Amino acid sequence: MNKITNQIKYFSKLSAVFILSLLKIYGIGILSTVITLILGLYILSNSFGSSLGHSGAYLFIVAAVTVKPVSGSIFLLLMIAAPFVIGIFSTKYAMANIISRLVKDHSETLLIPAIDKILSKFRSGQPAVVRTSADYALMKIKLMNEFKNSSENKILKRILSYGLKKLSFDELDLKNGNANFYDIIKTKLIEKLHELAEPSAMIFYIYIGLQWLSLGLMYFLKV
Repeated sequence: MNKITNQIKYFSKLSAVFILSLLKIYGIGILSTVITLILGLYILSNSFGSSLGHSGAYLFIVAAVTVKPVSGSIFLLLMIAAPFVIGIFSTKYAMANIISRLVKDHSETLLIPAIDKILSKFRSGQPAVVRTSADYALMKIKLMNEFKNSSENKILKRILSYGLKKLSFDELDLKNGNANFYDIIKTKLIEKLHELAEPSAMIFYIYIGLQWLSLGLMYFLKV
């Protein structure tokens, strides 16, 4: 009973880590985007006259690209890409954080036993031998469903499914006739999770820096 209670507490803590990590990147991204958008529109309005500010979004964009074809285009592209960049990197960063915690804290007690349990159950119902990349592609889809529908904690299932999704058949050595497909999957999945357990927001912050750089280009340059 204590073991189950401890696991519930631990996964609740992981949920909190995920949400906080997600909100951190979302907050920084949205704040930066809103500020740079307002300042950018102000700079562009002053460049071709405030009268165009009431002419509609389409005319405003055309005027911006016409007056400042380089800096204006870069700025607009960064603004359009903002929702996608923020969404993708916030999720990636949050997932990396909880994977890192799980790998460090309970790799032997939670992670590996869960993989063994799911693969063992899946193997009993899948006697077919996997030998080619085509076999693996089909098997991967079935495995994904097995991981999602397993009785494990939903956070653990999400982490395992995320890691499996990132696996490519190019990483698997299926040419060795003596190799066991399930042993390969287990080994590569654990390796992939360790690889993913490196939270870094560097690319995201580079994007944020580009937002502010585009403002500087529009303000100081005429291009």
